[in-house]
Amino acid sequence: MAGLSRIAQNITLAQQVADELRARIASGEWPVGTKIPSEPELVKALGVSRSTLREAVRSLAQVRMLETRRGDGTYVRSDNTLEFPLLDRIAHAQVREVLEIRAMLEEYTVRVAAQRCTPADAEILRALLTGIEGAAAQTNSFSELLPAGIAFYEGLSAVAGNQLLADLYRHLSAAQTDEPFTHFGDEYLARWKSLLAELVDAIAANRPARAEEVMRLLQIAAVNEVR
Repeated sequence: MAGLSRIAQNITLAQQVADELRARIASGEWPVGTKIPSEPELVKALGVSRSTLREAVRSLAQVRMLETRRGDGTYVRSDNTLEFPLLDRIAHAQVREVLEIRAMLEEYTVRVAAQRCTPADAEILRALLTGIEGAAAQTNSFSELLPAGIAFYEGLSAVAGNQLLADLYRHLSAAQTDEPFTHFGDEYLARWKSLLAELVDAIAANRPARAEEVMRLLQIAAVNEVR
């Protein structure tokens, strides 16, 4: 397996590794359902560290191109090349661009979710919120909290009745930007959990305006955290 080409200055090493893995999937070298080479093999072939490779694999797993099976290995889940141009654009986007698009999606989603939420929906959202709180009690790592965050947003999208919103959010959340942050501060985590609880309360009470207001507070807190 050939090594990586020289890194473009405006992307991270993990981004370039993810691009290389996507290219091998798109070319048919790794068909859907097949197991990709082991971590030691890829580390040696690509000339990168284990942590860089794991970040690249994780980003592709989060957008459902790869699937990591504990104790078994990593398998190709999708070869939908039509998605790649958009994913590449998202992967190379600036933090500001990602946050702006996410803000629009989030505000629309919570507004519609609050309009349509049933008591059963509210119980599901509260269960997902409990999952976030449990995860946040164990770690402040962005990458480790991301799955719980995405699951919560997928729940919001389901209540809003739009699965495409969840798919777009997943891609945006998995984006590897050129200014990544890796860990949340304790003060931010406490604020985040408190606001999420307020958000669920607003949606459960069918209060769209309040849900949007809380979401904007969440967005402001996130922007301040990554500065």
